[in-house]
Amino acid sequence: FACTNRQSVPAGIIPPDSMQVILRDVIMADQFATQYLLKDSLLKDSVHRNVKAETLQLYETVFRLHKISREAFRKSLNFYYSRPDLVKTMFDSRAAYETRNRNELYKPRNTPDLQKKDSLRIVSRDSLKLHTKDSLKAD
Repeated sequence: FACTNRQSVPAGIIPPDSMQVILRDVIMADQFATQYLLKDSLLKDSVHRNVKAETLQLYETVFRLHKISREAFRKSLNFYYSRPDLVKTMFDSRAAYETRNRNELYKPRNTPDLQKKDSLRIVSRDSLKLHTKDSLKAD
């Protein structure tokens, strides 16, 4: 047993690289549910919402996106939680990736809708100079 690879995962467990991406999406779904669904459900005029059911539906969407089942995710998550060395590496890698890409994530996008021209630099013709005839004088 001394020669076994401590970083390998057993069959049926989602590999660490894939699990990192899936966890990111699950965390984002959870944040969406917390920030928007829960907040919206607390408004007086809001229709009663089952936030827990909607959150679970978001998770199911993530699982479908990654072509995994809820059971495979839970089994893999339980495995990683039983291996603090692997889960720490996985979360540290995810945090390092997000830190490296933070500037890119928050960088304004150059889309035509977002680009507004400076109204002071727009050259327009003076409407008073367009009329060269005096309207009071007869031709």
